[in-house]
Amino acid sequence: MRVPTAFFIEFRLRGFARQYARWARTLTIREARRNGLKILHEPKFAHITLFGDAKTLNIRRVEAEVGRTCRKCTLVPFKIGGFNGFQNSDANWLYLDVEPSSDLEQLRYELAQNLIRSDKLICDTCKKFDHEPRFKFHCSVGRFAPGNRDKFERLVNFAETKCSLEAFRQHRESMLDKLFKFIKKYIFRIEEDSNPNISQHLLRVTVLRGRRIRFEYDLLLKKSLSRIEALSRYWWRQTIKGLRIELNLPREERLPVSSNDGVYLIGDCHFDHKNIIKHVNRPFHNVTEMNEEIKNNWNKIVGEDDRVFFLGDYTGPPSREARQYRNKLKCWTRLLNGNKVSFLGNHDRIYGCVEFEKARILHAGGHSFLLIHDPTDEKVKTNHGKYDWLIHGHKHNNNMKDYPFINGERKTINVSVEVINYRPVSLSFLLSSKLDLDSIKRMRTIDSEPERW
Repeated sequence: MRVPTAFFIEFRLRGFARQYARWARTLTIREARRNGLKILHEPKFAHITLFGDAKTLNIRRVEAEVGRTCRKCTLVPFKIGGFNGFQNSDANWLYLDVEPSSDLEQLRYELAQNLIRSDKLICDTCKKFDHEPRFKFHCSVGRFAPGNRDKFERLVNFAETKCSLEAFRQHRESMLDKLFKFIKKYIFRIEEDSNPNISQHLLRVTVLRGRRIRFEYDLLLKKSLSRIEALSRYWWRQTIKGLRIELNLPREERLPVSSNDGVYLIGDCHFDHKNIIKHVNRPFHNVTEMNEEIKNNWNKIVGEDDRVFFLGDYTGPPSREARQYRNKLKCWTRLLNGNKVSFLGNHDRIYGCVEFEKARILHAGGHSFLLIHDPTDEKVKTNHGKYDWLIHGHKHNNNMKDYPFINGERKTINVSVEVINYRPVSLSFLLSSKLDLDSIKRMRTIDSEPERW
């Protein structure tokens, strides 16, 4: 007879927030002991509950549901606030308030509903609040024995005054930091940021079996991590790289006129992706023919010292086996000429072998171009006004009405291989007086006659 597995789903505080929670927990536990409060539980890690605990006979199904739900999310913000406490007949709880974003609330509820619907045993053994749309997000500092109401209230007051975020910031400051702070405030009249909250993003969803990590789902890498991978410094560095790509404003670059000739743009090669041939009606009999045609076209046009802005999706959907995908990506980037600046596509993954950017603003020939894989990405809106034209991939030839090679009304340039004849297009061509970019209303493909205003 199979024995049910108990599991618990949480996410953990990272960086500055984790340091603050650990410092505050140490002080409050010490104060509780000094005042004679019995400690029932002291959390080892600063975490926030998402679901459970509950039991299941199929932990792999739990892993699949976590991945399926979290795959739709990338940046899920929340804030850590001040201290609070509540008392009941079982225990007194001291915790840090968590202010969730609507994205976090939706993620928790959707995950809970998917798990409950997927498994009757989970439905029967999970907590009552897992069924509810409303949920009190919090980060537990400690659980104390019931009773001793006055002592517990004094502990809450101690935490609010002696363990505040401002107190932690002062605790971390060196004498040199304090001198700079004094100069800024009283000489330059610059006020310090007094925000009482810590802003964070949920990066990984952690599933525990007992008290051990069973696996984690990484929202930035879109990957389920084994226990060994979840504890690996290498994979944590990849997560942080992904976070920087998502959060950073696009890098800006100004190209001198003399360098325009050696700059090329192309996107959506989808090397080794057999199904792309029928999906977008590519004129190839098989994937080998497609690979060779695109590779040869690239290397005939691009020299070793030229630059190529690659607008995402080197290969097809990544293999579930990370090593196989990394090897494939390494192989193709080595076979292709030029110094490549790679933008993160929806089929690309941040596995360390290629440095990906999310977006970049390129100033050249009197124009400003925003380079990004997906023209509907949120960064297109947030950087509105900083560029004249949007250069993108992602759309292939699936929506030629809105995303042809050049759309003068939308100010977009589609460099998916299908509309540029499966070969890189030069920046000098886009800036040439012969093309006269600003006079074009619409140009279906690179071989089409442009319709002008």
